[in-house]
Amino acid sequence: MIRSVLLMCLICFVGGVTAQSKKTTVSPNVFKQLSKSNELIEKKKYAAARETLKIALSKSKKNSFEQAAVLRALSSVNALQSAYVKAAQQLAQAVNLNVFPDDQQQQAILNLGQLYLASEQYRQAIATLVPWLAKNASPDPELSVLLANAYAQTKQYSQALPHIKRAIASKRKPPEAWLQLNLALLYELKRYRSAAQLLERLIKRFPDNKDYWEQLSSVYVQSKQYKKAAGVKHLALQKGVLHREKDILSVVDLYGFVGAPFKAADIMQSALKAGSVKRHASNWEKLANVWLQAREYDKAINALAKASLLHSRGELFLRLGQIHIELEQWDKAISALQQALQKGGLKQPGQAHLLIGVSSYELNRKQQAMQAFRSASQFNRQKKSAQQWLSYLASE
Repeated sequence: MIRSVLLMCLICFVGGVTAQSKKTTVSPNVFKQLSKSNELIEKKKYAAARETLKIALSKSKKNSFEQAAVLRALSSVNALQSAYVKAAQQLAQAVNLNVFPDDQQQQAILNLGQLYLASEQYRQAIATLVPWLAKNASPDPELSVLLANAYAQTKQYSQALPHIKRAIASKRKPPEAWLQLNLALLYELKRYRSAAQLLERLIKRFPDNKDYWEQLSSVYVQSKQYKKAAGVKHLALQKGVLHREKDILSVVDLYGFVGAPFKAADIMQSALKAGSVKRHASNWEKLANVWLQAREYDKAINALAKASLLHSRGELFLRLGQIHIELEQWDKAISALQQALQKGGLKQPGQAHLLIGVSSYELNRKQQAMQAFRSASQFNRQKKSAQQWLSYLASE
C-alpha cells in the first residue's frame, strides 16, 4: 500500500510543480530534472532516477520549495525500492522545511507516517500520524489499521483498540486480518467477554477455521464460563471441525468438570467404540472416572476392568478392588486385588493384602483373612492396622 501511495504522490507532485505561484516556484533546470526522473521511474529505472534527482538537489536553492520537492521525489524513489529508512529521512527533511502548500504538506506528513510504519519506527509513526489525524477528519480505514499496529508494536494496547475498531466499523465485511488484530488486542487487555463476542463473529464468517473454535472455548474457560466452553468444543466436534483425540478428551474433561458426567461418558464411550480415541488404559480409566461420577458403578467397573488389563502395573486392579469393596462385592474385590498383586508394580502392595483380608473376613473366611493380614503386616504403612485385625481375629 505504501509503495502505491508514494508513487501516486510523486506523479501528482511532478505535474503540480508547473504552477509558478510564489510559494511553489521551481527553476527550469530543477523542473527538467524532476520531469526526467519521473520518466525514469515509469520505466522502473530507479537508480538512474535517483542520480538525476541528486543532480537536481545540488542545483536547488536551500530551504526552498524546490529543495523540498526534490527531497520528496528522492524519498519516493527509495520507497519504491523498499529503502524505507532512507526514504523516511529524506521526506522528514522535506516536511521540516515547511514550504509546501498546506494540502501538499499534509499529504507529505501522512506519507512520512506511513514510511515510519514501513521501517518499523513505530513511535515516530505515532508521533507523526496522531497530530495529522487531529487535523484531517475521516481518514482511510487502512490508516487506522496501520496506526493500531503501531500502538500494538509499542505495547500501547488501549490506544490501539479504538483505531482498529474504527477501521472495522467502516467495512461491512472487514478483512480477517483486521479482526485478528482486534482479537489480539482484546487478549492483551484481558477483555475476554469482548473477545468471545468477536470470536463468535469470526466463526460465523469462517466456520471451518478450527483455531477460532478452540480460542472461543479457551476464552470461555478464561472467563470461567465452563459450560459454554464445553458446549463450543462439543459443537465443533459434531460439525467435524475438531476431530483430534486431544479435542475429544478435552470435551470429556470439561463436561466432567461442570457436573455433566453422563454427557462426558457418552462422548467418551462413543469415541472409544468408533476408534476416535486410542483404546489404551488411560482412556478406559477416563471413561471409568466419568461413569463413577455419574454413579453408574456397573459401567464404571466394566471400563476400569478393561483399563486394568491394559495397564502395565496393577494399580488399576487395586482401584477396581476398592470399588467392589464399596459395593460390598467381596468375591469380586478379592479377585481384582489378587490380580493387582500378580501384575505387580504397586506403590502400596500392603494395601492390597489388607483389603483382601477385610474382604475375606466379610465372607467369613477367617483363615484366608489372617493369612492376608499377616502379609499386610510386613509393610510399614499397613502394619498397625493388620496387627489390630490379627488381634481381633485371635480374640474371636
